[in-house]
Amino acid sequence: MKKLTTLFTLTLLIFSLIACQPSQEIETYDFKALNPLNDIYYQVFIRSFADSDGDGIGDINGLTDNLDYIKDLGATAIWMLPFTQTEIDWLSYHGYRVTDYYEVHPEYGTMADLENLIDKADEMGIKIVMDLVINHTSDTHPWYQSAVSSTSSPFRDYYLWTTPSSAFESFPGGMKDLNLSNPEVVNEIKDIVSFWMDKGIKGFRFDAAKHLFLGDPGTNPAVQLTKNYAFLRDLQLFAKAIDPEVFFLGEVFEYSYDVYKNYYIGLDSVFDFYTASEIWSKVGNRSNMSLLVQNINRAFNSYKTYNPNYVPSLFISNHDIDRVASRAEYSDVNGINDLKQSVSFMMTLPGSPHIYYGDELLMKGSNFEGTQNHGKDLTGQGVIYDQYRRAPFKWGDASKETTWLNPFGDSNQNDSLIEAKNDVNSMYHHYKTMSNLRQNTPALMYGNTLIPYENNSTFIQGYYRTYTYEDFTQTVLVLHNMSDVERTVDIEYDKILYGSSLSIPAFGTIILEV
Repeated sequence: MKKLTTLFTLTLLIFSLIACQPSQEIETYDFKALNPLNDIYYQVFIRSFADSDGDGIGDINGLTDNLDYIKDLGATAIWMLPFTQTEIDWLSYHGYRVTDYYEVHPEYGTMADLENLIDKADEMGIKIVMDLVINHTSDTHPWYQSAVSSTSSPFRDYYLWTTPSSAFESFPGGMKDLNLSNPEVVNEIKDIVSFWMDKGIKGFRFDAAKHLFLGDPGTNPAVQLTKNYAFLRDLQLFAKAIDPEVFFLGEVFEYSYDVYKNYYIGLDSVFDFYTASEIWSKVGNRSNMSLLVQNINRAFNSYKTYNPNYVPSLFISNHDIDRVASRAEYSDVNGINDLKQSVSFMMTLPGSPHIYYGDELLMKGSNFEGTQNHGKDLTGQGVIYDQYRRAPFKWGDASKETTWLNPFGDSNQNDSLIEAKNDVNSMYHHYKTMSNLRQNTPALMYGNTLIPYENNSTFIQGYYRTYTYEDFTQTVLVLHNMSDVERTVDIEYDKILYGSSLSIPAFGTIILEV
């Protein structure tokens, strides 16, 4: 026993001597704190994600209970589709018909549930971004109900009237556009933003950002757009005075990158439908492959003029379009390989990638635009529109799965999460690998550069990514083999971060530190 005590004391002494020596380690940095706007997002439709109380409807507690899954997948932020009080029926199930901006919809839980989610996510290093609908309210919102009841209502000028009894709608179905030229409405929106920031919300995705002044009477399109930019910039300055790190993301549903540029005046990020379409056509459809990096680089360079710290929001699938696994570009025999390479592109470009819940399970889902079979209800629930783009997540655990939407077509044919985890070649594992690699590689996660590889060709498409801060610099070279045969490159490098050699497998990717 005495020998053991002596050995333990000696060990402590040696440890103390080592600890007292001057540190020889290179200084490390908190890159996340230095780059608070760069994240990997997991987009969640609460209704479909996870049910915690057995009523068949996904809820906030279901999301809280599964934060560990989202973190393990590699996400650092969650974008929640609308969770405020809304008019919900079979056709407006999506939550964009707001009836109260300050309340959580009771089907999803309580304010206390939301506050708990925000706290738990923050503890895990995950920030919460909310979908904020400021273009319109429901026609059952108290503001509109008062406004439509009398021309002398104090809320009459909150809306844009097409007739004495009906206000303008950018989108049909009882969604009435707000009059954002009215300072009182602008102040209401600032109060809403301030309220949710006080709750711990770290950012906002602004729905229908290009429609904000669409209904202004007598205003031409150019003036409407100018008003959009100015309004968003004013709101952004207001929010950043509260928290400089708040994230402003806008939905500008256009496939021309030239449309996005001015929005970077008042937004930190814009959803990049252009880059998504380039990936669909050139990776999915294998069309004009040699132009892929060149085209994306040209688009990104155009954003720098308006915001040198631009953070494009990257995606290949979201709630407003058919799921990527249902797209025709990925329907051939190599579809799964094309999909994996599309993920590899998204996860290695500058910006913030967005993973749409269920894409990691190869979930399918399409828009049916009011489909019925000669008046016959196909699903037992009503006429089908875009519900199946937002179908229930398939956990493989009945205690979590939501049942609000009946299976239809191929909506429930994908593997469950349990099955995907057990398949080392699954899309789930590919997402997890690429997300965690990005998170742990500063040049990929935070680098705001995209320099095309000098030997790009039809079959090899690549780019350099660099991140520099003070005395730290990292450069990586990402190379994608766009062909169906193995191809070897001859390049000097320091380390292989992804892949096994300079021989790139068919439809494969390698990432080199250079």
